[in-house]
Amino acid sequence: MKKIKMSHALVGFLALNMVLASHYFLSQSTHSSGLPKAEVKAKTRLNKLPDFTVYTDVKEKKSAFFETLYPIIEEENRHVLRLRKVIQTLKGAPELTEPQTEWLSTIATHYKVDETLPTDEMFTMLLRKVDFVPPSLALTQAAIESGWGSSRFARKGNNLFGQWCFTKGCGIVPSSRDSGKGHEVAKFSTVNAAVRAYIKNLNTNAAYQDLRSKRASLRKSDSPVSGIALASTLTRYSEEGTEYVQKVTRFIQQNNLQRFNEQFSQASLIAAR
Repeated sequence: MKKIKMSHALVGFLALNMVLASHYFLSQSTHSSGLPKAEVKAKTRLNKLPDFTVYTDVKEKKSAFFETLYPIIEEENRHVLRLRKVIQTLKGAPELTEPQTEWLSTIATHYKVDETLPTDEMFTMLLRKVDFVPPSLALTQAAIESGWGSSRFARKGNNLFGQWCFTKGCGIVPSSRDSGKGHEVAKFSTVNAAVRAYIKNLNTNAAYQDLRSKRASLRKSDSPVSGIALASTLTRYSEEGTEYVQKVTRFIQQNNLQRFNEQFSQASLIAAR
C-alpha cells in the first residue's frame, strides 16, 4: 500500500506531542507475573489533537486525520488481541495457577463478565468481548462524531466518539442538553484514552451486544471482521438509527478505509511471528 505523506506541519506537531516511553510502557503494561494488564500504557501518547482546521485541501485534511489516529487505534487493538490470546491459552490449560486465576478475574471485571458463570461460559463471554474493532469503523466514527476533530468536545476534551458520562463534572456540558438531563460529554486526558474508552464501550456496553455477536459469527465462519459488516449493528449508537448505519457504511466505502483493516492485519501477522 502506498504510504500517505504527511505535511511538515503535522510531522512537527506529532513529534512534539507523541511522547516515546518504551521502558515505561514495558514496566507498566504487565503484571509481575508477566501477564498483560487490562489497559495498555501507550508507547506513543498524543495529549491533544492537531488543529485540522488549518487544512484548506480536503484530501490533505482527511489524510492527516487518518494518519494521526490510525497508529493509536492499531496500538489499542493490538493490546486487546494480546489479552485475547492469553485468554485462549488459559482456556486450553488443564489447570490454572493462582496468578492466572487472579488475572482472569481482573479481566472479567474490566470487561463486565460475571465471574460466577460456569468456566466454559465465562471463557465464551470473555472471548466475545475481548476482541478488536476494525480500524475502518473506528476512523469513520471518529470523523463523523467529532466533525474531523473540529468539534468543541474533540478540541477541549479529546472526545472523538461522542461518549457520555453521568457524574457531575466528569466532562463538558453540551449546550443543547435537554432540561432535566444530567449527562455530560466525557473528557479524556489523551487521545489514546478516548480511543481506548471507545473500544471498551463497543466491547462491553449492552447496547452493542449485536456487534459482538456479529463479530463472533464472522470469526466462527472464518470471514473478515470488517467495518461495514459491523456497522449494520450500530442502530443504537445514534438517534439517527438506520440512517446512521447507512452514513457509516457510505463513509467507509467513499474513503476506501478498508485499506486500514488490511494494514492492521499485516501488522498483526508480523507481531505474531
